[in-house]
Amino acid sequence: MLKNWTVITQPVRLASDGVMMRELYLLNKMHANHKHTESLISIFGCAETSNRIALAGEGFRLNQQIYNRRGGRPLSSYAVEYCLTLPKGYRPTPQQWQSIITDCSLALAKRCKLNKPEFAQYRQQIRAVLHQQLQEGKKGSGDHVHLIVGKVVGNRVLKELQQKKATKLIKQSFNHAVLKHVGIDHQSYQPIEIEKGRRLSTWQYQYKKVNAALEIEKLILQMQIQCDKWIKANEDQNERQKRRQENRLIKTYESLKESTLSKQQFDKIQNIRKQLY
Repeated sequence: MLKNWTVITQPVRLASDGVMMRELYLLNKMHANHKHTESLISIFGCAETSNRIALAGEGFRLNQQIYNRRGGRPLSSYAVEYCLTLPKGYRPTPQQWQSIITDCSLALAKRCKLNKPEFAQYRQQIRAVLHQQLQEGKKGSGDHVHLIVGKVVGNRVLKELQQKKATKLIKQSFNHAVLKHVGIDHQSYQPIEIEKGRRLSTWQYQYKKVNAALEIEKLILQMQIQCDKWIKANEDQNERQKRRQENRLIKTYESLKESTLSKQQFDKIQNIRKQLY
C-alpha cells in the first residue's frame, strides 16, 4: 500500500532563463532523460504560457529594484514545478490527466487565497506536459505530468506554493483526483518487489505476469477468429451468424478492456477492430 502517489516539488530557478529552459526540456524528445518516453503531450498551456510566467516574474523583479529601498535579494524563481507520477502499469488518458491537473491546480489556488483578478492571472500561468513512459522493463519511471505554476500574480509572490503544506495538499488532491477520474486507489496499490524475500517476490510476479500475458494473447487470438467468422458471415449475408459473432466479439473486447495491455497487444486489437469497419 502507498501512503500517496508520488509528487516531487521544486522551484524553477534562474529567473526567466530557468522557465524557458524547462519549456524546452519538457517537449524535447531527444533529451537523454527521455529515452524511456513514448510520447510528450501538452495538457495545459504552451510556450506562450511559459513566456507569460517569465514576463510576470521580470515585471515583479523590476518593481523590486525600483521601489524596494531597503535592498534585499531580488526574486530569482518565477515558478514552482510539481512532478506527479503514477507507477508503471497505470495509463490514464490525456483527458483524464487534464481533469486530474485541473483539480490539483484548483486546490493550490484555494491554498493561496486568490482574489478574482489574481485567479484569472493564475489560470493563465499553468503549464502542464504529460510524459507517457514505456511500461515494460525495470528502467524508467511510470507516466507522469510536469506541472509548472507561475509564482507571481498581481503584486505578490505566491510563497505558499513552495511550502510543505502545499506539497502535502497536492499529494492529497492527486490521490483523490486519480480515484475520482481514473478509478484507481493508491491505498490498494502493492509494490511488486519488496526487500524481504525479494527473489521469491520477483519470481512470483514474473510467473503471474507471463500467465496474464498468455491469457491476453489467447483472447486476442479468439477475437481474431471471431472477426474472421463475422467477415465471412457478412460476405455470405448470413445475418444470424453475424449477430452471433458480434455478441461474442463484444464480450471478448470487454474482457480485454479490463486487462493491462502492452503497446503491441493494444495495436493488435486496434488492427482487428479496423477489419470490422
